[in-house]
Amino acid sequence: MSITWIPGSRRRGGFEIRAYMGKIALGASVLAIIVYLIFPVIVVLAISFSAGNFLTFPPSGLSSRWYLAIARDPEWVSALEVSLQVGSLSATIACLLGVPAAFALVRYVIPAKALLSALILCALITPPIVTAISTYLFFVPLGLNNTVLGLACAHAVSGTPFVVINTAASLRSADRNLERAAIIHGAHPLWAVLHITLPIIAPGIVIGAILAFVHSVHELLVASFVLGGVGKPVAVKIWSGVQATSDPTIAAASAILIGLAVLTFASAAATQSLARRRSA
Repeated sequence: MSITWIPGSRRRGGFEIRAYMGKIALGASVLAIIVYLIFPVIVVLAISFSAGNFLTFPPSGLSSRWYLAIARDPEWVSALEVSLQVGSLSATIACLLGVPAAFALVRYVIPAKALLSALILCALITPPIVTAISTYLFFVPLGLNNTVLGLACAHAVSGTPFVVINTAASLRSADRNLERAAIIHGAHPLWAVLHITLPIIAPGIVIGAILAFVHSVHELLVASFVLGGVGKPVAVKIWSGVQATSDPTIAAASAILIGLAVLTFASAAATQSLARRRSA
C-alpha cells in the first residue's frame, strides 16, 4: 500500500488549524468583553431580588419584596412619574428643535455649517458638572429651578443631538425625488415635506426621540441641580437613597431603569427593522 504525498497539504492543514484557533480566541475575547460589560447589570438584577435586608452579592435568597416596596411607596411612585414626565417632555422638545435643525444642516447651504454642527454636538461632550452648574445659574432668574419644565428643557439640550444625528442620517438616505415630484405636480413644498418626507424619515426621528428619552431618565447631575429638592426623579432618588440607606430597594429601582432602557432600545430596533422592510 503506497501513500501519496500531496504538495502543500501540510501547509494548508496548518493554516486551517491556525484559522480555527484564531476564531476560538476571537470568540473567547468577545465573550469576555460582553461579560465584563454586563456584569454590573447582572449584579444589580441579582441584588434587586435579594431576600436579605442589605446590598450583598451574591444574595442569600430570592424575593420580589423590594419591587413591591417600590410599588407601595408614594415617594418612589412619584419619582417614577416625574422621570416619565421629564423624559417624555424633553424628548418632545428635542424633536421640535432637532428635526428642523437636521433639515437646515442637510438641505440648505448656510454659513459656518461645520461650526454649527460642532456646536450642536458639543452638548454630548460637555462635562455634565459644567452643564449642571451653568443650567442652574441660567434658570435662577427665570424661575425654572425645581420645575418639571425646567428639567425637561435642560435635558432637551443634551437630547437634541441624538435627534439631529439620526434625522440627518435618514434625510441623507431618503430619495428627495419623491418630494420634488409632488411639488412639480402642484403640491405645496411644506405639504410635500409633511406628507412625503416626514413619513420616510420617521424611523430616524423616533430613534432619536427614544435616545433622548433614555438619556433624560438616566441623567443625574443636571437633575440634582435643577430638580433635586422637590419632586425628585428616579436617578436623584436613587442617589439620595444610596447616601441614606443600604437596602435592596435601590437595586430594584435601578433594575427598573435598566428594564426601561432595554424596552426603549428594543422599540428602536423594532422601528428600524420595520423601516428596512418598508423600504425593501
